[in-house]
Amino acid sequence: MTNRPNLRSVWVAVALALPLAGCSIDELLEVTDPDTINEATTADPDFVDVLVAGAVGDFTTAYSGSGGDAFLSTTALITDEFFSTGTFGTRTATDRREQQDPSSGNTSDGTYGNLQQARRALFRAADAVAANPDKGTGDPDYALLNALWGFTYVALGEAFCSHVPISNDENPDPADGPPRTSAELFTESLPIFSNSTSDLARIGEARALLNLGRYAEAAAAVAGVATTYNHFLVHSENGANNPFFGLQTNGRYSLSHAEGGAATGLPFRGSDPEANTGQDPRLPWIEDPDGGFDPAFRLFISQKYPLRTSNVPLASGIEARLIEAEAAFDAGGDWLTILNDLRADVGTLMGAQIDNYDAVVPAPSLAPLTDPGNDDARIDMIMSERAFWLWGTGHRLGDMRRLVNQYGRTEAQVYPSGAYHKGGSHGTDVVFPVDFDEGNNTLFDPASCDVSSASFN
Repeated sequence: MTNRPNLRSVWVAVALALPLAGCSIDELLEVTDPDTINEATTADPDFVDVLVAGAVGDFTTAYSGSGGDAFLSTTALITDEFFSTGTFGTRTATDRREQQDPSSGNTSDGTYGNLQQARRALFRAADAVAANPDKGTGDPDYALLNALWGFTYVALGEAFCSHVPISNDENPDPADGPPRTSAELFTESLPIFSNSTSDLARIGEARALLNLGRYAEAAAAVAGVATTYNHFLVHSENGANNPFFGLQTNGRYSLSHAEGGAATGLPFRGSDPEANTGQDPRLPWIEDPDGGFDPAFRLFISQKYPLRTSNVPLASGIEARLIEAEAAFDAGGDWLTILNDLRADVGTLMGAQIDNYDAVVPAPSLAPLTDPGNDDARIDMIMSERAFWLWGTGHRLGDMRRLVNQYGRTEAQVYPSGAYHKGGSHGTDVVFPVDFDEGNNTLFDPASCDVSSASFN
């Protein structure tokens, strides 16, 4: 929540600070250029730095969160990463895959608006950096802003129905934008990523290409990224707390295990899901004996983000190798060695991402995998490895949709289904609806947003 000053106190302070003689109330109330920023101001090098920081902050709020729900937690909830242990109806509706009509609101609404806001802030800041005489397109800030800008397209394409408008609200020519399919959003991200030569942009580009089924190009994009690379979204004690820490420690979300049945959900709590043993070293967890916010449900807390200040990996060298493994499978190459090389170095790789990892997992190890013998099982293995390595980083929903779009699975074979832990059964929603406010867009037809289809087209 933003802390706002008491306006009454502010006006009293102003009045006491000004001499009474010759005081004009009209002058006190006069504001020049309200709610606008002059172009000359954005050209100021000091102001551009503030503009950059604000845009990066907007992205972190939209993607990772600022203590509350965002892209990471909402996608974790509709998939098999989290289950709801709170009492909010919208969160239960998302978890059950039976979301409310957009006019009634959904947990994903804030994510949609914040991603669109971040998209606008990032391209405006990138333009300001490019035009600034002390920075320009060769400045590291320009590369960072473009990379994050591209990620807003990828996130919107992975999480929402294949009918997302991209409007232009730039003065003096604001214009409603027509809806894009998810595939179109991924395609539109590619030239944005190409404005940056950073490893972050290369991984973002590869993620978009993977969603488009262009495996060889995706692998080529990340070929030069070191396995030890990480780009973190930064969280702090004040303000932008890590949302997974907050939402779990206050009892709202619990770490899932085979959610919706063993046929679809993954065993995220390891070989002994009811006790604090048999854990996978990539996903350590503890149980809160007091239970969830609704104490009828047990609360299992992931230790991937054990602190308010825990940073979130947006992109990593681990992801680069996983992309290469999937591309190798597609080409008939040695995908298994790539996966086993990662597993052999689990302590180093997870230690770089998880705070106090040595204390949480004293002797991390993973046995090598063996070829399961058929292609369906191989894809299951590759996607399982992605799910464990990338848990809580916003990749799971996109991977579920790819299982449907690229590997011929049905939604029922991929998403949590069957009995729901709060009663009744899971629904059929597989993506998020576009926020109700987008109905003001004259080019957007809400009826065309099909939340029961995982299609990228």
